[in-house]
Amino acid sequence: MATLAAKAKNQEARRANRKTIDTVYMGKEPVFSPGDTPTDPVLADRLWSKAANWYNYYYDPKDYVPYVLKYGSEVLGWTPEQCKRVKALKDYEIAMTIGAGKACVIHFRGFEYLPEFRAKVDAKMANLLEHAESKEEEPEEDDDDKPVKIVISPQQRMRAKMMDTIYSDFDEIVVDGWLDNKFSIKLDVYGLCKKYQIKGNAINMFKEKIQVHLEEYNDAYNKTCEQAVEGYEHVSRANQKKAIKQLEAIIADCEALKQSAKATRIPRAKKPRASDKQVEKLKYMKESIDFKLTSVNPIMIPAGYRLYVFNTKYKKLFEYVTNSTKGFEVKGTTLKNFDSKLSRCIGLRKPEDVLPAILKKTPKQINNIWDSLTTKTGECNGRINQDCILVRVMDK
Repeated sequence: MATLAAKAKNQEARRANRKTIDTVYMGKEPVFSPGDTPTDPVLADRLWSKAANWYNYYYDPKDYVPYVLKYGSEVLGWTPEQCKRVKALKDYEIAMTIGAGKACVIHFRGFEYLPEFRAKVDAKMANLLEHAESKEEEPEEDDDDKPVKIVISPQQRMRAKMMDTIYSDFDEIVVDGWLDNKFSIKLDVYGLCKKYQIKGNAINMFKEKIQVHLEEYNDAYNKTCEQAVEGYEHVSRANQKKAIKQLEAIIADCEALKQSAKATRIPRAKKPRASDKQVEKLKYMKESIDFKLTSVNPIMIPAGYRLYVFNTKYKKLFEYVTNSTKGFEVKGTTLKNFDSKLSRCIGLRKPEDVLPAILKKTPKQINNIWDSLTTKTGECNGRINQDCILVRVMDK
């Protein structure tokens, strides 16, 4: 009978393999390795259209902008001034009006454009640049005609809200009550702050205002300030003590609110970096003539769950495995988020016999081949360098 730990492990593995409805119908993000692009124009156009459909579904106009600027700078040699002009356009103008957005993204996903298709993309980019440079600058208004814009800072807005809500209630209920000699009146600060949604620095602002009242009453009660004694001589010492007690209770409520906010605050989820940004500094060998291997596109790594890497210098095969629902992560030249217990490496005496199997066999079949090898299995450190071929990425 399976233990609870084994059941939990199986459940976690099943969750990692789940696919969203979008993934079922749209597939994963299209990424192309060298040789994936057909040389037949019809087939290439069909493959490109399928990829464009994926980006049309998932991407907003602003998502295309960095790729358009990168293509213009790295492929077409645009100057920084030209990039600046294009960047000044609206997002939809850059991505949609000229139709260059999807073409640039798909280029950086490894799609190898045929000459006639490349010419069309470059023509679209030339039209985009021309469109940007033809934009006439709007005439500046005279300073005398410009309406004076009053800028209210978030801090000022917060203070105004506090003064109009909870401090106004304090002034009307408590202070006015004290003037009528009603020192038994109590103010539910905790409930009012929740009602008016006063939080963060606004609570501190309110607390500071109450602290001023408390210091004045303390000075009057303890006779440490002549002005305070004179200002509150109409209030009996018994009532002064009641006021001090009430003000201290209000300050305690403010502290309780701050602690409550800390306890319920949801930490900001860290947004995962885009795949191309993760691997932009990754060093690897694109092709090995000696071992007849070509690296897959490294963009595929962050979305993968199993990665095979072959070090051509030391003839070592690495198998990286992760059970995380996020897949692998790449930082600089290091692979992150892999399971050190499931990942392994081994030296290959005859790489030409093993590597072809790695390219096409299932994980279970590869495991059988691995077990038949006589060299010792070691641990992985996650480092990938210029001697490493990215042999294969699998999504489960």
